[in-house]
Amino acid sequence: MHLNQLWVFYHVAKNKSFSHAAEALFLSQPSVSNQIKLLEEAYGLKLFDRSGRNIELTNPGEILLSYAERIFSLAKEADSVIEEIKALKAGSIRISASNTLGAYYLPDILDLFQKKHPQVEICMNVGYTQTVVEDILAFRSDLGLIGREVSHPNIVVIPLWEEELILIVPPDHVFTKCGTVAISRLQDQPFIMNEKGSGGREITEEILAVAAVSPRVVMELGENEAVKRAVASGLGIALISATAAKRDLEAGLIRAVRLSGNRILRKFHIIHHKDKYISKLIRAFMDEALRVPVVGPPPEEKEPPQVRKRLPPQSSTPS
Repeated sequence: MHLNQLWVFYHVAKNKSFSHAAEALFLSQPSVSNQIKLLEEAYGLKLFDRSGRNIELTNPGEILLSYAERIFSLAKEADSVIEEIKALKAGSIRISASNTLGAYYLPDILDLFQKKHPQVEICMNVGYTQTVVEDILAFRSDLGLIGREVSHPNIVVIPLWEEELILIVPPDHVFTKCGTVAISRLQDQPFIMNEKGSGGREITEEILAVAAVSPRVVMELGENEAVKRAVASGLGIALISATAAKRDLEAGLIRAVRLSGNRILRKFHIIHHKDKYISKLIRAFMDEALRVPVVGPPPEEKEPPQVRKRLPPQSSTPS
């Protein structure tokens, strides 16, 4: 059976007339009759009883009509769903995010986006930066959000914002008595690192290497929450994104100390595969990510500029 034959049958059955079906389908009556003949020959059954100009469905014809109605109803429904997706009313987006972004930034983005598009389903995976990159390369995710820049011929990298990395210390730490601390003073300090594979770990190692400083790493932890708890307990100090530290700073559980010299900035990016079709729905989510409210400075600082700074817009070109 061909769907065009079923479509002709559907119209003849609904109109109970070959001529009316021909008019509705903009076909000649002989063409309509031929399509019905071919369909009956394919099944080896009569679908219509013909008596002069009157036609009636046979029992097999009644059964076939019930299926035809369901098939074309589903086709109509599919058209409606596609139109809704085009109008950003429905659909789904698969997102992978690094741990820091997934915990501290994506909730705000998702809240803003889903208030505007409540029927859109967001499927989210959170892990290390390398996992996000692998998800994008394998087309397991439509978009990735990461806290460091990557370079791959099949990945497009788009800047989102940049934010200061701050040094967090226990509330009674000696560094809290200083206005600023030279990065050289981190030498031999008990230091808490993120686990290997995280963007934060790589950035911290790069910063310390450039400064030729080797703190005493006392532990490696996978989550920022665990890092903050360890610092609050007096087990060491750490470098962390300002947004990740915000609530604990406000609660007085930890303190932020400025490192002298240039501010240490971490850049966040959104990535996708260069061959990924960026639908209007995906584009709307990307635009929302750029509108996340800017977070204020840590409470310990005096008259600093904004902690998070918008990066200038760039075209989506492969990195």
